[in-house]
Formats: sequence, C-alpha cells, structure tokens
Amino acid sequence: MAEPHQSRVYSDLARFYDFFFGRVFVDREHEVIEGLNLRPGNRLLEVGVGTGIALGGYPPYAHVVAIDPSADMLKLASKRVAENNWGHIELKLGDALNLDFPDNSFDYVTSFHVLTVVPDPYRMMSEMIRVCKPGGRIVVVSHFASRNPLLYAFGRAVNPLAKRLGWTTRLRACDVLDGLPITVERNSRFSPISVHHCIIARKEG
Repeated sequence: MAEPHQSRVYSDLARFYDFFFGRVFVDREHEVIEGLNLRPGNRLLEVGVGTGIALGGYPPYAHVVAIDPSADMLKLASKRVAENNWGHIELKLGDALNLDFPDNSFDYVTSFHVLTVVPDPYRMMSEMIRVCKPGGRIVVVSHFASRNPLLYAFGRAVNPLAKRLGWTTRLRACDVLDGLPITVERNSRFSPISVHHCIIARKEG
C-alpha cells in the first residue's frame, strides 16, 4: 500500500481534497468532536489532519496538536488556521506510525479517515493508544470492511483499484481493536446505509 505522502489524494490531489471530500466528511467530524465534551485545558492530538477540515470543530479552550506527513496538506491546513486565527491549534509534520510524543501525553487522540491509508493500521492504533493518557479517549472515524460476506467480497474485488489511489477496502474494525489495552465504548456506523464507522475507546490503566 502507498505511504500517506505517496498517495495521490495526499499529494497530487491536495488542492482538490476539500472539494471532493470536505463536504462529505466535515459535518460528521464536527459532530463527533462536539460529542466529546472537551474541557478547558484538555490536550488533544489529531493524527492525519490533512487540509484541516476537522479543525473548526475543536473549542478554543482545548490545546490541539495536529500532525500530517504531507507538506502539501499542512500548507493548506496552516492557511486555514491563520485565516481563522486559531491560536489553540499547533500543526506539525508527523508520522502516524511513529508518533514523536512521550507516552501518556494527551487526553484525547483523534483520527479521521486515515487508518485505511497507512501501511500498518494496527501499529498506528497502538501508537495513538501509547500517547493517550490512561482513562483518555481514542477516537477514530474510518471506512471499514463490511461484516456482510457479500459486501466484504465486493470490497476485496475493488481493493486493487483502491490501493492504486492509496487506501484499502479490506480493513476490518477488529483488525485495529483486538488485543489492545482499551475498552471500546462505541463501534458503530453513523447510519444503516453509511460505510463509515465511529470508534471511541477508553485507554485502560
């Protein structure tokens, strides 16, 4: 699978990302963030911020660090932050598989539509848990393969095409949840016809 910075949607198509994907995702991401009920002083890490379409959902009283491996994406996110004068948001280049933060650094760790792009989603999830404080929340929104055998077979059939663009249609939710030190509080689709799941898990310990 292509690395995030090698995927066409993260490089060649960066300028068009918001047009194609922003309107589909942004309301849902803001809804999830609002439901977290962030408190003043909370520290939050967003892994794979892209062009920053989710950033408007974070309240100004929480400190947000947002990383992405794509310089092209971060340029667009930086412009968005500057235009909105979001002083509570800090942007950095970063690798989702090797988070450059100490253990137990954040109250919340979020990621939107990134797990199916990275070459090792289980490692990414493990890293998100590592940098989250005990009792903190890990929040993931992503497409996952259907549990329905027929739909799963369809996903496998189209996976070669999806991989050429830089993501997989074969990742299952259990592939990034099983065996990790978390208690899953939510693992559900947004609607019966939605292909996207929301996972919210509490770090044990």
